[in-house]
Amino acid sequence: MRNINLMKPVLCLLMLMVTAIATDLSLKEGCPKSSDVQPCKCESGQYTVLQCNHIENTDTLWNVFRKSTKYAFQEVHIQFSAFLYLPRDIFEIVPVKSLYLKNTTLSTLFDQPPQSLDALDTLHLENALFMRGIIWSLFEPLTHLRIVNIYHNSIKTLGQDFSKYVSKELEQLTFYATGTKSIKPGTLVDFVKLRKVAFENCRLASLTRDIFPNPFDVRVLHFNNNKLTTIPEDLFSNMPELQTVGLRFNQITVIPATTFQGSFSKIEWLMLDGNPIICDCRLWWLIRNKPSALSGKCASPTMLQGKDIKNVDEDYFKC
Repeated sequence: MRNINLMKPVLCLLMLMVTAIATDLSLKEGCPKSSDVQPCKCESGQYTVLQCNHIENTDTLWNVFRKSTKYAFQEVHIQFSAFLYLPRDIFEIVPVKSLYLKNTTLSTLFDQPPQSLDALDTLHLENALFMRGIIWSLFEPLTHLRIVNIYHNSIKTLGQDFSKYVSKELEQLTFYATGTKSIKPGTLVDFVKLRKVAFENCRLASLTRDIFPNPFDVRVLHFNNNKLTTIPEDLFSNMPELQTVGLRFNQITVIPATTFQGSFSKIEWLMLDGNPIICDCRLWWLIRNKPSALSGKCASPTMLQGKDIKNVDEDYFKC
């Protein structure tokens, strides 16, 4: 009896392996027949990519996916289209790894949370208009989502709904021209796997350290083209892997010495151009510890106006 009990875990593992192999073998490589995916087009090279343009109703997509069973799409691109939503059922019959929506209008992203999209790795929304807005609860089943890119949309505030429903496996988050005015404290605190965070061409007027995990192993932070006027003294503290910080085209005058406490050892890129930086004793710490790529110009004092910060000599300061 004891030997039988010991064998149970082994048998379970073997069954799982057989199931996984059978699933892989059941999928065909390449593309379905071109007539089966019309009006979409399928290309198979390094990846199998389905490109759908000018889709006007959900039935069209349903028919394409129905005729594509036994295949898997690495990428699905939908462009220049207008319809109600992506039917969740289509993802139950065809696996999809990356989903791109561009220049498309929908009422909502999915009709219901898509339980069969748990393998989705990348979601890219570019100039995609959702009449009901982005409903974060629809993201809950996307448990392996690593990359979220949202371009040219309207997301005024990022807060609790995002934190609750978006996968904590997320590694890259990019918002571009989303009109985002605020990120609530704690919004990203559980997203410890994030390695790149970018909010560019938004309308952020302030940032706080408690938005992010602490410590935080992020490598790239971009907050270019916002409305930032001040940088909190601890904003980038305790981020030991941080390599790139973009703060271009804001209204920042001072970078406090404590801003990068415990985080400056690996900084290679610090982009400050487009800010009215005051080059006085408060900047001495940066002049003494210039990263390999430092951009930005002094706005004052008069003697240094227009001078590249990277070219300012630390001996100039009598601090």
